[in-house]
Amino acid sequence: MRTRFPVISSALLLLTLCLIGSAQSAFAQGADALRMEVERLSEAYRAGEAGPLRNMTEIVTVYGAHHYQFLWFADGPLAALRTDLAKEIARSSEHGLPLDRYHYAEITSGTVPEPMLELLFTDAFLSQVQDRYRGAVEEMDDEWYLERESIDPVTVLHALLEEGGNLESVLHALWPQTPEYWALVEKRATLAAADDTNSETVEAGPALKRGATGARVEQLQARLMGPGAHSGTFDEALQQSVATFQRAAGLEADGIVGAATLQVLNATRFSWIERLDANLERWRWLPRDTPSTYIRVNIAAFQMRVIENNSEALAMDIIVGRPYRETPIFTEEMQYLVFFPYWNVPYSIAVKDKLPLLRQDPAPLAAAGYEARLAGSEAFLQVSDVDWQSVRPGQFTLRQLPGDKNALGKVKFMLPNQHSVYLHDTPDKSLFNKTERTFSSGCIRLAEPRKLIKWVLQHDKSRYLPEMNRLFESGETVTAYLKEPVPVYLVYFTAFAVGNDVVFRRDVYARDQRIIDQLKASDRTL
Repeated sequence: MRTRFPVISSALLLLTLCLIGSAQSAFAQGADALRMEVERLSEAYRAGEAGPLRNMTEIVTVYGAHHYQFLWFADGPLAALRTDLAKEIARSSEHGLPLDRYHYAEITSGTVPEPMLELLFTDAFLSQVQDRYRGAVEEMDDEWYLERESIDPVTVLHALLEEGGNLESVLHALWPQTPEYWALVEKRATLAAADDTNSETVEAGPALKRGATGARVEQLQARLMGPGAHSGTFDEALQQSVATFQRAAGLEADGIVGAATLQVLNATRFSWIERLDANLERWRWLPRDTPSTYIRVNIAAFQMRVIENNSEALAMDIIVGRPYRETPIFTEEMQYLVFFPYWNVPYSIAVKDKLPLLRQDPAPLAAAGYEARLAGSEAFLQVSDVDWQSVRPGQFTLRQLPGDKNALGKVKFMLPNQHSVYLHDTPDKSLFNKTERTFSSGCIRLAEPRKLIKWVLQHDKSRYLPEMNRLFESGETVTAYLKEPVPVYLVYFTAFAVGNDVVFRRDVYARDQRIIDQLKASDRTL
């Protein structure tokens, strides 16, 4: 018996060596196949050819560092996570990200060759990391000056390889974590699950108002009241229904169906979902680490909110820039406020708006307290004392004296920035009676500046707080510097959370569609 053990051991050893050699051979063949696939795609990428992978440079880096070994297949370190990644890609569509961007059809089809499928999984993971963290589209809104934060998706992949962990948790943590973002996600899910019961649309045409008759009025009645027999006459009851709809949609409640009302009226649940997708994308552009106390101006909502210790402390209506002088998106710190300020008229406004008026008749602007300083002089003159016919753009500086007629009202809140945009009072309070308030040249006009003064000075524990009311009525120009500047964020959301619901506002700057179009066009196919 003893003489057989060495024979059996030798046979087992030989078999083991054969199996190891075979495995090593297969392992090397797999690596060679993957390397050749990477090289093929990389050469095409360098030649400028469109390919299926968005992250070609990163993929070359990843697989070069791992000697072209499989990560997701062939018992690779991520093989057990393939199903999890496919599920996470599917879930990301609930945030408005298109499935084709992450090769969803290919990685779930079972028909793609394994080397190519390996690369598609890695490309999908890298894209998911970037898109969840900083957004998917290339072109952001016009007048967007907030810099998107960056993330290195290869670092995230390497951390998953080295440390292991739950892929779902890793990817979930990359979404914006603010409750307002998740309120939009929840609203999107509700709309996606709803039936599209209201299919009647109102054809384009002239504005519809009380007294109108015809087929378009019948369409309007069906849209607002549901299917059935309708009179086709725009009566008082229909006018009230239109006004109620407008009020709920944040439109001017005049009971007239013009272009703006028609656009919102004809929207389906699918177009509402697209609007949500655009706003979810904007959230992904925003800085992640916002302070617990700050001021947020939502341009599209015509509203300013003060957030103190992560709760709303104050809200008020605002007026924003006209569509041809859009209020920009940026963040700066409020550093001081000025009671009864001068208005130093920005160059573009002085040249485009004021100079033609001055050449026509300077008297009205003189009565409103405007002064001018000509090039080469240090003194300001009344505008009525200047020969404006001989003055050219760039040859003068314009300002308005403090007072009841001053365009900035009785106070301005200064957050020094390249756009010359700040928050201020206004002498024209009647404009706050409008629902859509795009009347400024870019600055933010406040409906209730006293309330913001009080909050700012209280928050800063300012020595000016006891004198606040006197300063607001004194006519005296006083600058109150803040010991602790307050961050101010100017944003643009056409869908946003209010309490336990999400409300929509008309896209007054026509920005949503470009985001929607880019999301739809971001497909990557084999």
